[in-house]
Amino acid sequence: GAHGNGGGRIPPSELVYGELSLPVLATILDAVGVQEGDVFLDIGSGDGALVLGASLLYAQSNCRDCKNVIKKAVGVEIVPGLVDRSTRHAQTLDGLLDEMATASSEAADGVITELRNHQSEVEFLLGDIHSAGSDERMSSLLADTTLAVCFATTWSAGNAKKDHAEESKQTKGTATQRSPTSGTSLRGRKLPKLSRALSKLGQGARVVIIDGRLNESDGFDWQGDLRITCPDTAPYSVASLYHKR
Repeated sequence: GAHGNGGGRIPPSELVYGELSLPVLATILDAVGVQEGDVFLDIGSGDGALVLGASLLYAQSNCRDCKNVIKKAVGVEIVPGLVDRSTRHAQTLDGLLDEMATASSEAADGVITELRNHQSEVEFLLGDIHSAGSDERMSSLLADTTLAVCFATTWSAGNAKKDHAEESKQTKGTATQRSPTSGTSLRGRKLPKLSRALSKLGQGARVVIIDGRLNESDGFDWQGDLRITCPDTAPYSVASLYHKR
C-alpha cells in the first residue's frame, strides 16, 4: 500500500507503493497463529488485495457451521484513489461470490459451498495511522485490532530519515548506537512515529512489520523474524513479529 509521512498534503516523492502477495500473507499469518475472533488490519492497504484475501483465507467452504476465525478484515490507506479502488474490488468480489453461491449451491460430492457466508466482514478506511493520537477514528480502529500487518517499504527513505531525526531529538543526551543502515535501508529501519501510533493497540495484539522495527519502549515485545520473498524488495524481506504488552 501507499503511505506518506502524515500531516497534510503529501509530496509524491514521499509516497512509495509496494505490495505483498497473498501466499506471503498466508505464510505470515500461519507463522503468527490466527486466533478465533481476530480483527485483521492492513496498514497501508493499497488496492485492498490483502484485506480481501484475508477475509477468505480462513473461510470454510465445506462446513455450514464452521466460523471464519478472522471476524473482520480492515484496511487503512492514505491515498483516496486507492481506497476507492479497494471498494470497487470488494464489490466485484461480492458479485463473484454471489454467483458462485447461486451456480454451485451444491458441489459434486453434495457438500454445500458456504464461502460467501463465511467471508469475514470487510471495511476500508481513508486515513493516516500516524494520527492515532489525535484522530478518534484511528485510535478506535487500533483499539479493536488484534492482528496488524504493515509493509514498511511504504515509508520512503525520506520519511525514515525524518523518523530517525525525531528519534535522535528524543534520545539526545543518551548513549545510542545507530545502525549503519538505519534510516535508509529497507530492512531493520526503526520507525518511531509508527511505533508510537501503534502503541494504541490493545494488550495482546500481534503486529507484523515487514522491513521495519518497532520500539520496545512503546510497549512491544519482539517475538522473532521471518524471512519472506517479495519482488518489490528482492532478494528478500524480513517480517518481524511483535506482541503488545
